[in-house]
Amino acid sequence: ARAKAQSSGETFDASKVFFHEGKPASGAWMPHQVVDFMLSELDEGRFYIVCPDNDVDRETDNLRMTWTMQDITMDRPPLSRWHPDYTEDFTEFLEKNKTKK
Repeated sequence: ARAKAQSSGETFDASKVFFHEGKPASGAWMPHQVVDFMLSELDEGRFYIVCPDNDVDRETDNLRMTWTMQDITMDRPPLSRWHPDYTEDFTEFLEKNKTKK
């Protein structure tokens, strides 16, 4: 698709792209931030590297992952935290399990 676009004279217009390094999506990290974080985690000897974002803290991220894994073990629908039948349960799960600071 790219070669066809280039051969027809089309050029890349960054203003038409919803996300790029010059116009990051809200909460998203830039590639260099991801690499820096990954190298730091590897230096700490970590095998699993979960890159955070700018929207939630690490504890909330971990609780979201725990809930998502429990979708499998508790036979809930995939991505249940957004499912109308489970959004209240998910909110309660966060409130119950989040460390009070």
